[in-house]
Amino acid sequence: MKPTRLCLTVAAMFLAASLSLMAGDGSKCLPLDLSKDKIAFKGGEKLVYTVHYKWGLINADVAQATLKLDSTVLNGRSCYHGSLRGNIQKTYEKVFKLKEDFDCWFTTGDFKPLKFTRDCVEGNYWCKNLYAYKSDHIDAQINSSKRGEFNVTLPKDACTYDVAMLFFMIRNMDVSKLKEGGRYPMSYACDHHVHNIHFVYLGKENRKISGKTMRCLKFGFEVPKGESFEGDSSLYAWFSDDENKIPVFFIAPLKIGQVRGRLNSYTGLRHQMSCVVD
Repeated sequence: MKPTRLCLTVAAMFLAASLSLMAGDGSKCLPLDLSKDKIAFKGGEKLVYTVHYKWGLINADVAQATLKLDSTVLNGRSCYHGSLRGNIQKTYEKVFKLKEDFDCWFTTGDFKPLKFTRDCVEGNYWCKNLYAYKSDHIDAQINSSKRGEFNVTLPKDACTYDVAMLFFMIRNMDVSKLKEGGRYPMSYACDHHVHNIHFVYLGKENRKISGKTMRCLKFGFEVPKGESFEGDSSLYAWFSDDENKIPVFFIAPLKIGQVRGRLNSYTGLRHQMSCVVD
């Protein structure tokens, strides 16, 4: 498996499962409820995931992803700082290099995006993103081993977020407005592109994760054809069916093999983890 495939899949679980969508009524935004008592997260939250790869004789846990949210101040504005760190286990470091860091900053009051950074190393490839949000566009600075350093302006409207912030936004979505089996468009910005794909809400399902049975919300996500995916398969993700709505499991079929991710530990949740059945 090329390192890019594993790296992108670690990130794909979060970005694909947390993108903006249309609710089927022409709305371009997530159906959110951002009243204080409905917010799904708080500063101090930490989620740790184990990433498992299976192909041929390989069937092992190979990486870890950590998602954190902290309260901070950026340019005098009170905001949240969300971060995703993906790293290969030391056992596999000599086989290939892997690092994927996402960081986002958004305001605590009205959840407006302020800044986004990405710093990744995938074998011999590396890439860095820096987004600065303006009123009607995103100023993006990109630097990569393939294209060098350049600036680009990305389109932005009221529902445009980066892939890291979108993870937190979907957790405040009103699932009751989604129809089981319904297919919904969504988009996300990463590197120097804005991508458009679809997801399907597949309803509620119990799933055993790390020895615990949990009530979950299941989603299927189309993935664009590229280095990691064939383009004719789907990534599946399960979110906790409670007030936290955290992703607890995902399955991603790759061109070579399959990657699975499972929630390993959690601390600092805003709400009690009430989705555990036994």
